[in-house]
Amino acid sequence: MAHTQINIGLAQISQQVGDSFYFPYSVGLLQAYVQAKAPTPERYRFLPLVYHRLNVQAVLAQFAQAQVVGFSLYVWNERRSLILAKALKDANPDILIVFGGPQVPDQAEAFLRMHPQVDLCCHGPGEQTFLEILERFPERNCQDIAGVSYLQEGQFVHQPPAPRASDLSQFPSPYLTGVFEPLLTQNSQWIGLLETNRGCPFACTFCDWGSAIQSKVYRFPQERVFAEIEWIARNKVGNVFTCDANFGILSRDVEIARYVASMKNKFGFPLSFQNQTAKNASERVIEIQRILHQAGLATYAAISLQSVDPHTLKSIKRENISLEAYRKVQAAALEAGIVAYTDMILALPGESYASFVNGINTVIENGQHTKILFHNATILPNAEMAAPAYRQQFGLETVWVSLPGHTPAEDGIPELMEIVVASKDLSRSDWLKMHVFAWFTAFLYYTHKLLQPTLMVLESASGLSYRELITHFCEAPLEGYPVLQQIRAGFEDTARKYQQGYPTSQQETLIWTLFDGMYLTPDNAMQIQLWNANLIDTFYSEAGDLLARLVLKKKPDFDLRLLEESLIFNRKLFLRLFSSQRFPVDIAPRQIQETLLPLHYNLQEFYQGRQQSLPILLRETAETQIRI
Repeated sequence: MAHTQINIGLAQISQQVGDSFYFPYSVGLLQAYVQAKAPTPERYRFLPLVYHRLNVQAVLAQFAQAQVVGFSLYVWNERRSLILAKALKDANPDILIVFGGPQVPDQAEAFLRMHPQVDLCCHGPGEQTFLEILERFPERNCQDIAGVSYLQEGQFVHQPPAPRASDLSQFPSPYLTGVFEPLLTQNSQWIGLLETNRGCPFACTFCDWGSAIQSKVYRFPQERVFAEIEWIARNKVGNVFTCDANFGILSRDVEIARYVASMKNKFGFPLSFQNQTAKNASERVIEIQRILHQAGLATYAAISLQSVDPHTLKSIKRENISLEAYRKVQAAALEAGIVAYTDMILALPGESYASFVNGINTVIENGQHTKILFHNATILPNAEMAAPAYRQQFGLETVWVSLPGHTPAEDGIPELMEIVVASKDLSRSDWLKMHVFAWFTAFLYYTHKLLQPTLMVLESASGLSYRELITHFCEAPLEGYPVLQQIRAGFEDTARKYQQGYPTSQQETLIWTLFDGMYLTPDNAMQIQLWNANLIDTFYSEAGDLLARLVLKKKPDFDLRLLEESLIFNRKLFLRLFSSQRFPVDIAPRQIQETLLPLHYNLQEFYQGRQQSLPILLRETAETQIRI
């Protein structure tokens, strides 16, 4: 019997990065699977994919003929997808709206009752489920389809997901089957998503990856992965992100990295290859990053600790690499010329202000002189942290804030995320202090190395810890230091507004969204403000005086000439790094040209050694002219 053709719309609205868009990989998988596996694939006509933030009228026009529309949900598109789904349902009550993706709650009854425009929720891998839904259309007899939830005559119906597929070769590639070919003519700057395996063996409670599906890792065929990489390179896709939870967990990932490097050498693309690195294969991770780095691919090695406090790690069910292994990874990355940064999460369950600042001190002492990226503890609906019992156990208090990196949409549809602002181990006032400390750490120590050499010198020569030095900027009386007062007040004001619900007005906080997919954190924004106000020299003067008073209290015979020379050395380093940042600032050439500095300590040798975790002692020398 002939079937009437069904028009299908698919939407995966991803983050935009400047002029670049992500390929809608998840819904591309659905289309590729249906076209390859349906008994009568000609029955299904797929409309052009929606992959970016179109407004309601544009989506109504694009999906005007759709009878079924599927949305893939995550934190950056949930509210827009819901509004678009409602508009489609209002325009055509007979349309079938299907929601899937990580942001769809596993316990979907409340979600479905709150959003009646959604007919079906899908849980787990969606390829087979979506095909079965289409095969039952228009009858909509879905009661025996695995992995769906829906309301039927007011009653909630839920079918558990089918067991995960171990043979991933059954899932066709949207790259290799032509699904994304029409998109290449719409835009010239694409970001590729590469999935080489599925599964995560870890169960971190803040993550909706492992805690939701803690499971064996299954592999896509290597020849398919290589073919996708070649497709990406041939089509001049500049940036690639892997969808793997732990790239480097499998020994074959080294060969995948080598193949990416070979494609870069052959075609000149991709330009960068970013990945979520494995938590327990540190030597392999460094080998992978070295291969990519040597091929000229912009890449970063993430050493994700999140916390180093044993109580916090137990609370979030996380096992970190040892600090000894951490030091080895840092050293190997530095030796290979690889940028290795550390992820730390603020306000995790079990974390106190004291444990957090002590943890940051530990991370710096163990060789992290390149970058710490600070993230807010975010509640994701299918992570264990979102469960009511878990929230109650740790006394989590949360607030909804604007998603950083999203410019205000013309149609006023915001995207929000839920962050932790207090817990039984962290008061709301300590949450504010935690953020100010984190931002001061980035501002002083990491961002353009504003005070890094000086703080290294003082930590080595005065007996003061990094924690004590940074805390002094956060808590010391600042009468007579107007610029330092301005900096601290800016961080405190931003933290307060964040805790109350991050406003979209960019003038009210130091979190600046520059364009879609890119924002400045308070540390970088504050440096730019100081530069534009011509206050950098005043900052160094005030910071030097504040530190001198602190050091002399700790060690009255401290040679202040050492502090003075370190500040001169530090200022020249900062200007050179600040002038080369991605966002242009008005710096005269004379301000960054090399000059000879007369020094009486081995500051340059000491600083370079510390950066590389080498045991170079700070010592007094005869006057030496160094060029910087």
